[in-house]
Amino acid sequence: MPEYDLNQVECILFEPEGNVRRLMRDALGHLRINRVQTFGHMEDVRKAFETGSPDLLVADATGTDSETFKVVHAIRHSLLGANPFLAIVVTAFNPTKSLLARVTNCGADALLVKPLAPKQLHERITALVESPRNFVVTSDFIGPDRRKSPRESSQIPLIEVPNTLRLKATNAFGRTNPHELIERASADVNEQKLLRQAFQAAFLIEFATPGLSAMPVERIAVEHLTRVVPVLDDLIHRLPAHATGSRSTAADQARALIAAVEVAHAQTLSGMVPPGLDRLKSSALEIISTLSPERPSDAPGREVAAAAAMYRSRLNEMAEAKAAEGARGFAPGGLARTGSFL
Repeated sequence: MPEYDLNQVECILFEPEGNVRRLMRDALGHLRINRVQTFGHMEDVRKAFETGSPDLLVADATGTDSETFKVVHAIRHSLLGANPFLAIVVTAFNPTKSLLARVTNCGADALLVKPLAPKQLHERITALVESPRNFVVTSDFIGPDRRKSPRESSQIPLIEVPNTLRLKATNAFGRTNPHELIERASADVNEQKLLRQAFQAAFLIEFATPGLSAMPVERIAVEHLTRVVPVLDDLIHRLPAHATGSRSTAADQARALIAAVEVAHAQTLSGMVPPGLDRLKSSALEIISTLSPERPSDAPGREVAAAAAMYRSRLNEMAEAKAAEGARGFAPGGLARTGSFL
């Protein structure tokens, strides 16, 4: 395994347990990572990110309600710190399946199970230096692409992002302009986020429309309609303040759609079938066209309809599987399998 110069790497270590914190600090020092700020409280970690720009975060996340997940999510979404692309290693004792899912979904690079030896930490950091992952952006996720292989027919591009850990470990940091690299990659991420949010708004409306037209209105349709507004709020927030060209109208289109969605939501709560549901979808598709005018005009509509149909089919399959499992529980002998006294 090659040896890298980690002397210049700046690290933030979050570990609530004092004894474990000292052991982790020693493990980092064993790797010659000596520029380490150690904290036992997450609020101190947040403050450190406001004033510094670390290359590596090593943070405990024992328990699925850990504040670490919120912090990692904030970092990846450029809400905390100056570098959303730093390497992030989460640590935990005896991680559960739900905790593993949260580690992935918050945008962390890796999970290490404690107690860990310096060799484990060394191997993980070496992997982050040698094999940095491109980032993927979806409606609710920004972070490293952790798929083993590309998803078939995926429309979501991967974004190459700067890795200051790698730049410092390979002594290339001084030969680059890391701030410019971060700004350029952040602009690419923001562009993809705009497109994904516009698509998500149209998808949610497409999926909800049949259920909103039913009597009584389907609860799942109302739930999906309520998710449209925060998606569009985020889209408006991400638009440049002084957008030019066709994009200058995107914010106004999004605000108008928010108002229309809120009216439709109020109508469903009062027992009405909202009129003009088709107009909601067409308005959402207009936002997509405004943000990507170079695309064929009919492409977004086809893609949104296909995504909603696939999602609806998957929900139906899950419901059928659950019903079949329930039926097996009531089959002859089924009560005995559930621990009945019969």
